[in-house]
Parts: sequence; structure tokens; C-alpha cells
Amino acid sequence: MSNVIDFLNRMGSDSRLRHADAALLAAALQQANLDPELQAAVLAGDQQRLEAVLGARTNVICGLSPAEPDDAPEPADDDEEIRALQVARAG
Repeated sequence: MSNVIDFLNRMGSDSRLRHADAALLAAALQQANLDPELQAAVLAGDQQRLEAVLGARTNVICGLSPAEPDDAPEPADDDEEIRALQVARAG
């Protein structure tokens, strides 16, 4: 699968490939030694077929949530705590 990802990445970053005609794109796909089914999907511009061949999903969701609620008390400043301990020790 990394070969097709590498090829698609190269295709996106190389304007000659991105705007290539079918013959040039087919030659580049042949040179990349991709599976014929993958080559056909890329040549056809068929995203669903490419996803099916790769077993990939496009509906991926990533969510983040805060570890603590917003109204949680903020911890004391570490520098102030260190200074207080140093003063207490120096006595």
C-alpha cells in the first residue's frame, strides 16, 4: 500500500503528473509497479474504487476533549511553591 500512497503523494506534488494526460499518467503508473487494479482506479479518477481496492475509509473522525473541565481550579504556580520552600528551609 505504501507504493500507491507514495505515488499519489508524488502525483499531488508534481504538477506534470497532476495535469498529465492519460498516456503520461499510465506510463508513470507502470513505472511505479502498482497493481493493475490500482492503476485502473487512478487512471479513471475513481475514488470509491481506489478506496475499495486499498480497503481504506475516507470517513475518519478524530476528536479531542479536555482532560479536565474548564471550571477546575488551576494549580498553584510551581515557581512560587519552590520559592516558598526555599525560604522555609533557609528559615
